Amino acid sequence: MHRPREDREENLETPFTIRRCAPNDASIVAPLAARLFVQAYGATHPEPELGHYVARTFPEEGFREWLADPTQAVFIALDSNSRGIGYAYVRPSTGNTPAGVSGTTVFELMRMYVDANHHGLGVAAALMEAGIANARANGADTLWLAVWQNAARPIAFYSRFGFHIVGTTTFKWGDGFDDDFIMSRSI
Repeated sequence: MHRPREDREENLETPFTIRRCAPNDASIVAPLAARLFVQAYGATHPEPELGHYVARTFPEEGFREWLADPTQAVFIALDSNSRGIGYAYVRPSTGNTPAGVSGTTVFELMRMYVDANHHGLGVAAALMEAGIANARANGADTLWLAVWQNAARPIAFYSRFGFHIVGTTTFKWGDGFDDDFIMSRSI
């Protein structure tokens, strides 16, 4: 169990746990991932493309494959009632390492989202620590991620964890593209 943190506004303790997902967790983490993506981007990315993207990107079968691959790790944050409140997905950066990212063994933080009701409670930090530890345990010396350039809060969070902007990329979003930063750090 991760140590509880105090909510700054309500002074309530919010205990949560972080654990690595197994293949049979696909039915839990896939809908969580879809829900949190919509929560993060629903206001800025219109339907019907949002729904199409979510359906293509977060199928249960896809998560089952990722979770069965020992080189990839998905960590889930669960509240005291065992409800999913966040997740992080870390994988080797084989064949997809962008320009500007250097290292001998490179891992990617592919996705990390926390339910907005749990922001500021240490959930994201605990997920990040789990992802970094996993990459380090697998011999990685570098961890990178892509983040939407308009996402100020995540960019600030990643910066606090030692990530630096090393380049840019585009993210295909339905018929359009978003501009992303590439952020990287040594581990």
